[in-house]
Amino acid sequence: MSKVKSILEFAMRMEASARDFYNYYGNIAVSEDTKNTFSELADIENMHFTHLKNKYDELGYQEAPKAMSWVVDDSSRTIDPSILASNSDLIAGGDADGGKANSDISIIRMAFLIENDFAEFYSKAVAAVEEPEIKTFLTELKDWEISHKEMFYKKYQALLSQQWGDIASILEAGK
Repeated sequence: MSKVKSILEFAMRMEASARDFYNYYGNIAVSEDTKNTFSELADIENMHFTHLKNKYDELGYQEAPKAMSWVVDDSSRTIDPSILASNSDLIAGGDADGGKANSDISIIRMAFLIENDFAEFYSKAVAAVEEPEIKTFLTELKDWEISHKEMFYKKYQALLSQQWGDIASILEAGK
């Protein structure tokens, strides 16, 4: 299998998984801002998937990429990307809103990490291919993911400041 084909197949699986993540957590996020952001990001990740699939088809690859499962056992396979336990301290807290604001912080942080991973993957993919057209294509995707990463980092910092007050400045002190 060609390197480009492998990169595109992996990227399509990543984008589809991110879309599922944003759809799922957008439905359980507390703030309307977070819900709206995740809805927009789910649409964007779906556009990324379509963009990648179009390139995949354009290059003449025939085999469709396999969907990523959240579990290994096919008998209990699901597309539910819930990765926080329902009794997690990140979801259930003792403050006035029952810790719900903390869940948005956790979800936004996970989204930041996803986008960071995507940006790094596309950066490495650009370096791994020689075809100028593919380099340009992957660079565009990398730049999109960097902008998403930066957006989530800003949202994360704003939520930290809002929810944790002075502790947020301590967390930022080392940077």
